[in-house]
Order: sequence, then C-alpha cells, then structure tokens
Amino acid sequence: MKDDSEAIQFLTEAQSGDQAGMGRLAELVWERMYPFVLRTTLDRHATEDIIQDTLLTMLRRIHSLRDTQRFWPWIYRIAWNKIQDRHRDRKLQSACTTALLRSGDAENGGHGHEDNLLDTQVREEILQQVTTAITRLNRHQRDILQLRCYDELPYAEIASRTSTTPEKARVRFHRAKKSLKAHLQTCSI
Repeated sequence: MKDDSEAIQFLTEAQSGDQAGMGRLAELVWERMYPFVLRTTLDRHATEDIIQDTLLTMLRRIHSLRDTQRFWPWIYRIAWNKIQDRHRDRKLQSACTTALLRSGDAENGGHGHEDNLLDTQVREEILQQVTTAITRLNRHQRDILQLRCYDELPYAEIASRTSTTPEKARVRFHRAKKSLKAHLQTCSI
C-alpha cells in the first residue's frame, strides 16, 4: 500500500529528527485514524481530542518503535488506549455525578426536587471541582478510586483484578485519595 510505504518513509525521517517528515507523518496518521476513532466515539470533538493525544504520545515515543513494519498496529493501540481512557473517565464522572446527586437527596430527606437554586448551584460547582480533580489524576489512580468507591469492591477483589496484593491495593487507594484531596484543594483556591 502507498500509505504504508509513505508511513515508513516519514517514520524513518521523523526518527532521524526531520521536522518535515514528522509533520507529514502526523498528517498521515490524522487522516487514517480519524474515521476509526469517530466510528468508535461517535463524537467529533472527542475524536479530535483523542487523535491529538495519540499524536502527542506518538511524537514522545517515536524513538522507542524498533520495527517500522509495526507502525500502524502501534498507532492503533495508542489510539485504542486513549479511547478506553476517555471512556473510563466518562464513566467515573458519571458515577461521581450520581453519588453527589444521591448525597444531595439524602441531605434533603430524599426530596431532591425541593432544592433551592443556591443549593443546586453549589452542588454543580462542587461536582465540577471533583470532576476536574479526578481528570488530573493518572489512570491508575482513577481506576483504583473507581474500583473502591464506585464499584465498592473489597481490597482483595481489587488486588485480584489489578494483579497485586490487598496491602498494595490499600496503599494505592490511600495514595489516590491523597492525590485527589491535593487536587481538590488546588481547585477550591
């Protein structure tokens, strides 16, 4: 395929430090990845964000690719991981929203519709701060918070899912909470 021979040529140029080759390679990747990511996300804005993240990762790691024939599978794997990260973030944000809405209903005796406008605005602001703080965490921290707080799994189950020990899962959860707290404190300043 012409695409593959071009990609290998541009990849070789990019790995040698040629900025023009790197630019042409990025254009080629954008053109080829856009339909794939769009079919998966069904959202043009998300697609553009994911492809930009994919390109940044490609540029950072381009020198680590040893077999130029494996370029396209490598790019597809990077894009797929970015799609999965976005899906995981959305799921966590949705769970966070649900938890905050439930806590607001509990504070009002189960009558969430009786909230006044100020309470609703405060809850939305807090939700935005929590969402922002969660997105600043690394993927592993978000995953452990998801498993412990939203899936409500015990440490033993988390350990088996993440191939670690319950003690390490507990430590990782503690560190993730500490990091989330630090991010929340910077959001509220």
